[in-house]
Amino acid sequence: MHRHSQRGVISVEAAFAFPSIIMLAMIAFEFVNVVLTIDMGDVALQSAVQQARLEETLTEDSFESVVRKGIVTLSHGYLTQDNITNVDVRRYSSLSTLRSTGEEEDADSANEKGTKGTTFPAWKVTVDIRKPFLTPLPRLMAYTENEFEYRFEQVLGYLPETKDQ
Repeated sequence: MHRHSQRGVISVEAAFAFPSIIMLAMIAFEFVNVVLTIDMGDVALQSAVQQARLEETLTEDSFESVVRKGIVTLSHGYLTQDNITNVDVRRYSSLSTLRSTGEEEDADSANEKGTKGTTFPAWKVTVDIRKPFLTPLPRLMAYTENEFEYRFEQVLGYLPETKDQ
């Protein structure tokens, strides 16, 4: 009789433990998915921006195209074109223009500020990535969307060469 009561206790404990173990596993899978997406997207964006930097004629449209293709290629298939929801590339006449107002500055006003006709452009690249969750856990937790979104921003500036003294 003692053996039967022991079996019932184990069944009750298992009934409480298994859902908790399954929830913990789903939380771990989702966490790894988010971290992997952020890491792969960041590395792919950095590499894509470096590829775009090597282009001879660089316009905002060609920069965006190179970045899009580069992210898909350099993420080793983890991110697709469908995951990239937005790529925004903006060109500024200098890093100080980007920092101060975020608006374009013409060459005449740059000359008045003492740059002596030498301006080095800056690029701001913003990429939005949406990736679906792997498990139904977010829907069970009353999260309305089945995807998460992450925004990457990178600034690329051409700094002048300094002369060794």
